[in-house]
Amino acid sequence: MPPPPPPQPPPPIEADSTMATTEKILQVADQHCSLVSMIADREHAPFALESQQKYLRDLESKLAELKKEIAILRRITSKERKEHQDLRDSIARRYAHKIAGLSEKFVSKIEREEREFLEALSNQRAAEDTERYLEEAIAETKLQLESLTVYTNEYNELKEQSTRLYKEVFDGPSPEFPEEDDWEIAVQNAEAFYADSQSRFELDASALHKLSIAAKKATKAVTYCEAAVSGSGWDIFGGGVVADLMEKDNMTKAKASLAQVRILLAQAIDLQSEIGPFEEVIIGGNQTSGGAVFDGPSNSEGTSSPKLVDTVAQVLVLEKQIQKEFRLQKARAFEAKRTAEEAKHQLSDARSELEVVRKEVFESVTGGPCALPAPPPYEGLESPIRPPVLSTYAALVEGLEAAGL
Repeated sequence: MPPPPPPQPPPPIEADSTMATTEKILQVADQHCSLVSMIADREHAPFALESQQKYLRDLESKLAELKKEIAILRRITSKERKEHQDLRDSIARRYAHKIAGLSEKFVSKIEREEREFLEALSNQRAAEDTERYLEEAIAETKLQLESLTVYTNEYNELKEQSTRLYKEVFDGPSPEFPEEDDWEIAVQNAEAFYADSQSRFELDASALHKLSIAAKKATKAVTYCEAAVSGSGWDIFGGGVVADLMEKDNMTKAKASLAQVRILLAQAIDLQSEIGPFEEVIIGGNQTSGGAVFDGPSNSEGTSSPKLVDTVAQVLVLEKQIQKEFRLQKARAFEAKRTAEEAKHQLSDARSELEVVRKEVFESVTGGPCALPAPPPYEGLESPIRPPVLSTYAALVEGLEAAGL
């Protein structure tokens, strides 16, 4: 339901030095209650807007870096495709050599060129999957920013109207009501406390959200690594290039998941410095940020290589670290939420007390303090951005067929 439109500015009060503060309050009582209610309904917007803007800047920066990497990967894929096609066109010569006795060196070269092309294409597809994930996250964040911007603009306009109204009514000390001056100061202190605590909650909630997604992606990486371990035994049954490709495809998916995990963890640490640190996962001698995929997942006996076993162990350790940090951050976020709610209640109480003090002189007319709306719900913990499904082996084969290979 869209928020009600901001009220029109109250009519100016006559600049009569003989008009008592009581008379001024009576003149603008209705406009004042309307402003208080709508300001309270929008107080969360500026803090949420700042948090989302930072998140958007980070996403756009990561996407720009990724696009550069994809451009490089596409050039590599194009080069490997050409070399592979050149070998494919030499099939007649290969069979001629086979009849005459084809050397193992020539066979090895053909298989190596084929694997290099498939690896390059698999790397490109994994990077493009991450690109789509970032683009979807950016699009959703921009939609949230549009709504938050509207609320923030309305909040600022309402605050300006409220400031003008208070200036007209209570400009300078109110000697008739010294208690009103004291509560004005109390409200200002409560506003500062609420701003700080709400900002902390927004940051902690956002950090928790990122850890939640990182934990799911780390679990996916574990699944892909375990699939690669299971598939490494197929070589002993003559799986050949297909089995090798499936192993490499699983490791490429694991790398893509870990790359996204690294982005999310860096964002979470930026929001809450108490998170981490985390161990760096190395795949086949290359860090997860490198361009090379895992090489040599199985040995000649069909058992998993030490590199692959070590990679699985590292990913499992990282998964447990993220789960532990998620639990710790969840406690921080809920404590920050409790503090923010307490600050909001204190601010509401201070405003109510200020209103009571201001209206005591005409209580029979106003009938008590202005009613305030319920605090707006924060949905950041329950509505994570869902990333797209990563490319599968079937999608890779489909791409090869589309390329005529």
